Amino acid sequence: MPRLDEVRTSLEVGFPNAILPERFAAYRGKANRAIPLMAEFPYEDAQFEVVLMDGAAVSRASIREAHRVLKPSGHLFFIVPEKTRRQAGLSVPDVYSLIRDGFDIVDVERPAWWRFGVSGRMLTISARKKTWKTYKGLAHDGTLPFGFRSRS
Repeated sequence: MPRLDEVRTSLEVGFPNAILPERFAAYRGKANRAIPLMAEFPYEDAQFEVVLMDGAAVSRASIREAHRVLKPSGHLFFIVPEKTRRQAGLSVPDVYSLIRDGFDIVDVERPAWWRFGVSGRMLTISARKKTWKTYKGLAHDGTLPFGFRSRS
C-alpha cells in the first residue's frame, strides 16, 4: 500500500455530500478530486495514485474506469456491504471476480468475529493495479483486462 506521506493525487467517486469514511481520509492526497457516480470519469489515463470509491458506486464499469485513471502503481480502496443471510452485498469471492482482471487484492478488512450475523457488516477492500508485467496473459478470446483489445 502507498505510504500516506507519498500520496499526491486521489480521486473520490460517488460519496454523497463529500462525506468520506474515516478509514479513507488519510489517503486523500494533497491534490484530491471528487466526482459523483458517472459512467466515464472525466480525466485522462494515469492521473491518480489512489481512487477511493463508495460502495454504491462499485460496478464493473466503475472499476474499469478506476483502472484507467490510476497510475501504474495506483491503489483502489472501497467499502461494500458484506453478503450475509440478513444483508445483501458482496462476498469476498464476489469482490475478487469483480476486480481480478485489473487489480490484485492487497487487503480485505472484515468486522470482528463477534459481529458475525449482525446487520451492517462492511468489507473494506484495498487493491493494487496490475501492471503489464504482473498480468498473466490474454484471455482466451485475445482480450486484455476488462475487455480491452490488444493493438497488434
